[in-house]
Amino acid sequence: MAPLFENGKIYTFYFRREQEDVNVTGQVISYEPPLVKVETDGLTRIINCSSAAFVEAVARLEDEEIESSAPEE
Repeated sequence: MAPLFENGKIYTFYFRREQEDVNVTGQVISYEPPLVKVETDGLTRIINCSSAAFVEAVARLEDEEIESSAPEE
């Protein structure tokens, strides 16, 4: 079975937090289920795909423009 996330590919990860929806777009550096290491806007983030807040991830096309939207901290 192929890995769920492909290293080097860009994905948008969607999350639902209490009153708002949040998304993070970045390049997958590594995937060790259920954790995905993603580089976005100069930051390295670890995303837990087994979290109840995780909704889905969408792979981006190589020539698709990416609109960055990181969660506020």
